[in-house]
Amino acid sequence: MNAKRSVFLVLGSMLLSLSAAAAGIEGPTWRLTSVQGLDASLLPTGPQSVTARFEGGRVSGFSGCNRFFGSYTLKQPDRLVIGRLAGSMMACGGNAMKVEGAVHKAMAGTFRPVLSGDGLTLLSTRGDEPVMTFKAEPKPSLVGLRSNVTGFNNGRQAVVSPMIDTAISMSFGDGIVKGFSGCNTFRASYTVDGNRIAVGAIATTRRTCADAVMQQEQQFLAALKSTTTWDFSGALLDMHRPDGERTVTGTREAG
Repeated sequence: MNAKRSVFLVLGSMLLSLSAAAAGIEGPTWRLTSVQGLDASLLPTGPQSVTARFEGGRVSGFSGCNRFFGSYTLKQPDRLVIGRLAGSMMACGGNAMKVEGAVHKAMAGTFRPVLSGDGLTLLSTRGDEPVMTFKAEPKPSLVGLRSNVTGFNNGRQAVVSPMIDTAISMSFGDGIVKGFSGCNTFRASYTVDGNRIAVGAIATTRRTCADAVMQQEQQFLAALKSTTTWDFSGALLDMHRPDGERTVTGTREAG
């Protein structure tokens, strides 16, 4: 075997290994089960769990209080490099800020990722010490979700909260979303393909409310109709339109 062929075979093997690593890490939503420097008992569970998702060179998730995002690269067969994280800056009580601080400190850097079943461990490149461990979350579904809306796009590139003394809610069934839009009840069909969603024509009842409430209802329904993607960000349902603008946010509650 000549030297050139040997080099091609080695490079090919490395690329296949890198591709396999990417295939395993990318796609699932990973729930944090331990992080270096923090008592694991402080990690929240359920909808408030700390999560991370790797896809297309971008890592994003929920770090205990805020949503975070950053970049990553897979180098060589066994190196994962995560850039410095950024995100929203809401303050939370309890242990949330302590958890978030530990996550941000631990996650940026170079790691050796190890996949085992539905688990992911990020090892330090010095000493192979576990820095963070994760478990793959079950594939999320909208079916059975009930959500109180916490924000909606008002059509002027701003996400606003429902007015005081008004409530907006949604409930997702098998192909049908219905709920209360502030004054009237509404109902529409929808289809999903992965994290993509298409909402059909929206029908409402004919009740009349104060002008401000009716305007809010129209803005919310328009935002919902324009939604093309959905995801969960910790305890929140997070929906967007094609240009990346957020359309609707809401609590994540089982039906």
